[in-house]
Amino acid sequence: MNTDEGVTTYRSKPAVFTGVALLAAGLWLAVDSMVRGDGKDTVTVVGAVLAVGAVVVALTLRAAVFAGPEMLRIRNPFRTIEIPWGAVQEVRAEYSLEVRADDRKFHIWSIPVSLRERKRAMRMNSRATAENPYSAHHRDIAQAALADHAVADFRGMAEQLGKESTGPVKVVWSWEILGALAVGIALAAIGWSM
Repeated sequence: MNTDEGVTTYRSKPAVFTGVALLAAGLWLAVDSMVRGDGKDTVTVVGAVLAVGAVVVALTLRAAVFAGPEMLRIRNPFRTIEIPWGAVQEVRAEYSLEVRADDRKFHIWSIPVSLRERKRAMRMNSRATAENPYSAHHRDIAQAALADHAVADFRGMAEQLGKESTGPVKVVWSWEILGALAVGIALAAIGWSM
């Protein structure tokens, strides 16, 4: 979670780390194939690395949520959803984090719902309450899972900013990811058929 100029960014740090590591490995494979391979192998490997790299970028680096004063922008692997706060009907986290708007359901990929983390937070809260049940301090700093924090943030922003932020929900496909995937598959197929 990162806050900059009134916009809070939510993304999974382990996913970003994994994406960078996989892209570095793919780059190493492509460079090695260009240096040591012949034309057929190079085209096949570069195409495969481009196709797999597009999927890795989509699933790890691209996925993020931006909560600002105007809207909730969900950047999923293959599309971007812009939801004005007035259009948000419900936010919940069960097995995945989802937002309901305009009678449609949108899943958020960048904030994982961890049942283990949720149970750990519940145990910590019950332990703190049992140690000192009358302390207001424990109620103020109640532990919660990352997804539950995000749900509370999104619900609060929808209530607070819903009247000022209105408009339709916009869904835009990520053509750059789909294009890189298509080009990679085409190059791999051309290299394979040579």
